[in-house]
Amino acid sequence: LGDLMLLTAGQQICADAVVRSGSCEVDESLVTGESEPVVKQPGDSLLSGSFVVAGACRAEAIHVGAENFASRLTLEAKVHKKPNSELMRSLEWIIKIISIAILPVGILLFGRQFFLTGEPAGRAIVSTVAAVLGMIPEGLMLLTSVALTVGVLRLAYRRTLVQELYCIETLARADILCLDKTGTLTEGQMRVERVLPADGISEAALRQSMADYLAPLETDNATTLALRAYCAGITPASPTALRSVPFSSARKWGGVQLAAGTLLLGAPGILFPFSPIAETADRLGAEGGSRVLVLASSDLPLPADGLPDQIRLLGYILIADPIRPEAPDTLRFFKEQGVDLLILSGDSPATVAKIAADAGFTGAGEAVDASRMSDEALVAALDHCRIFGRVTPYHKRLLVGALKKQGHTVAMTGDGVNDVLALKDADCGIAMASGSDAARQVAQLVLLDNNFASLPHVVAEGRRVINNIQRSSSLFLIKNIFSFLLAVLLIVFSLDVAYPLLPIQLTLFSVMWIGAPSFVLALEPNDSPIRGRFLETVLARSLPGGITIVLVLLAAIFLTQPLDLSTGALSTVCLFLVGWCGLVNLLLVCWPLNLLRGLLCAAMTLGFLGAAFLFPDFFFLVPLPGRVWLRMLLPALCAPVLIVSLDLLVRRLVARYDRLMARRSAHPSSRRGGHRAARPKS
Repeated sequence: LGDLMLLTAGQQICADAVVRSGSCEVDESLVTGESEPVVKQPGDSLLSGSFVVAGACRAEAIHVGAENFASRLTLEAKVHKKPNSELMRSLEWIIKIISIAILPVGILLFGRQFFLTGEPAGRAIVSTVAAVLGMIPEGLMLLTSVALTVGVLRLAYRRTLVQELYCIETLARADILCLDKTGTLTEGQMRVERVLPADGISEAALRQSMADYLAPLETDNATTLALRAYCAGITPASPTALRSVPFSSARKWGGVQLAAGTLLLGAPGILFPFSPIAETADRLGAEGGSRVLVLASSDLPLPADGLPDQIRLLGYILIADPIRPEAPDTLRFFKEQGVDLLILSGDSPATVAKIAADAGFTGAGEAVDASRMSDEALVAALDHCRIFGRVTPYHKRLLVGALKKQGHTVAMTGDGVNDVLALKDADCGIAMASGSDAARQVAQLVLLDNNFASLPHVVAEGRRVINNIQRSSSLFLIKNIFSFLLAVLLIVFSLDVAYPLLPIQLTLFSVMWIGAPSFVLALEPNDSPIRGRFLETVLARSLPGGITIVLVLLAAIFLTQPLDLSTGALSTVCLFLVGWCGLVNLLLVCWPLNLLRGLLCAAMTLGFLGAAFLFPDFFFLVPLPGRVWLRMLLPALCAPVLIVSLDLLVRRLVARYDRLMARRSAHPSSRRGGHRAARPKS
């Protein structure tokens, strides 16, 4: 309590405070929900959790710790943005369905075996436990977490900080990436390229006026640092200001009131809207791709809310920001991967379009001025425009929200306070480490090397994780499907036989044909594009194997009934048939084989047979006569044909469904807006 804090643009206010000197503009949207910056003068209160977007001040802390407004608010209602993760939603759905189905199926199966078939209580309990355990996708959540964690560690080596586990998947699935020009396409190292004084103004006078404007300012950003370098060595006429309005990205101008008059610096279209001065600035920006600011003056004092009248132009200031060398290759990568790119910048559309064209951006000729458009027109422009100039933080948030409503998965890059709202609303927010504290805190990904070229590695890692988890998850669900279907069939048709597998036998199957292979496959390199939805893909891959195992086991039960096999012999037969089907399914999942996958299949086969023949008593296996093996040849030989045939049938049905959905999406009446309709959710 009582500490004085020096607060500058981009910093988050960590404790409730009162402004003692200076003035600033504060974004309280994270606390109050209001996106408009609030001007704070001496005596005004500051809320913890808000951000300084412009200006600087000294504030005295009046609350700390649990007494802070943000802390009290958190205790009452903690708002958490749930990740837009299809993987998480699918796993939660699988667990929810299994949790609902497992209890009644287990009770009915035990009742049928104990009361109807006369099985001893011990055998009925063990059989029921085996069926129930087979329905649980044990290890699936662990596999997913491990695969994502390995992805996070790999990205850390590439100087990318992952602040939310599932954002790797979100970026890999993103179909639209919104980019900021400064710091993303360009290096963010501003410098004054040239100046054009107005008629009757010399360059020396323009530099003197610029030095007078900068002298009272207490904060610096990339633009003011470039201007200070341009004015180096110039002694300002007055180091203090009677009144000042700090420059902000939302307002796009700043001003200081000195004893000799008022000086203004800002965007030409804001200080001189719909005038030849603004048109000249647009032409200068389009010619060289530079950011154009104007310095102006007025003899009138600076009003509290707005610009003074009688503004005179002093000169144009052209600020250049070099294009990143790696930007063209990165833009080309996203284009090849089918990711649409949007550029949202506060600079003039002509300037942004010129820089985008130099960086190899497709569609750079289509640029609009967001400051001259209504909200409805701006959203409608998403159908045909890829570059938006003179956007405010409100515009960025509006466009991101509109894209999400159209069904797109939106990723957003940014580094300034003006990007905070859009970064928070986007499905995946990406911030630069050199950016503001606010941007880094709300983003899911932080590029520690400030290099836009790191994003392809993040996308590749996300694809590796999702594709491998999809492939491995199908192994897990095979056991769940055949255990559930077999238990239901035994209940419905009242077959005079207990559940044919024991828990320890299912453990051997799970280790050799599910657990060990899935972890190896989950860490394998894989940068193929993500195809289909997670749940649909996993079910389509696991259904053929699960149905085949059920049919093979039912065939084994019927074929061995005349032989009057013991319970142990039937369990032995079923375990070897299930193991054989597990090998066939693993080969199908690993196809096409390479050295690693071939060694994996061979190792699992040797492990399964070795465990069965070396430890038969541990797995409750008994010797089988030759006539039993002969009867098992038919279902064993039919298993590969059945799995492959069902797999082809399911793939054909899925492809037909996709074509049907694509035709519906392409129909004008079914489009939800946007330049490309997103695939409907099934």
